Amino acid sequence: MTDRGEVEVLVKPPTAAPRREPKVRSRLVAEHQRRQGDPVLGGSTRAPIMTAYRQQALACASELADGPRKVRELRERCPDVGKIMLNNVYGWFERTERGIYGLTEAGRAALKRWPQASINGTIREASPP
Repeated sequence: MTDRGEVEVLVKPPTAAPRREPKVRSRLVAEHQRRQGDPVLGGSTRAPIMTAYRQQALACASELADGPRKVRELRERCPDVGKIMLNNVYGWFERTERGIYGLTEAGRAALKRWPQASINGTIREASPP
């Protein structure tokens, strides 16, 4: 404090530097690069988030809408089709034979909930059984 009653700042408080977590940042950037378009609606609650993995699973499901197919036939549109169908996280796929997968009812319901745009731009849903 000075003789006139003023306060003098001798040392400024340090500003908090942003946290840098390279692993978290690289995972987030990789997820963003794998996504197609902007599928997440802002302001929605109690709805599943559209992730890159879900987009790939939906692409696989839309290819299986017409009936069971071989994994290698689907690899062009969805490179991770083997992992997706083997793990079957959402329960959308069923193995009919070795290397051949089809859709479950949950998979057909997912296609109705999230219609997929096919290569030519038309909306594609599961065909009725």
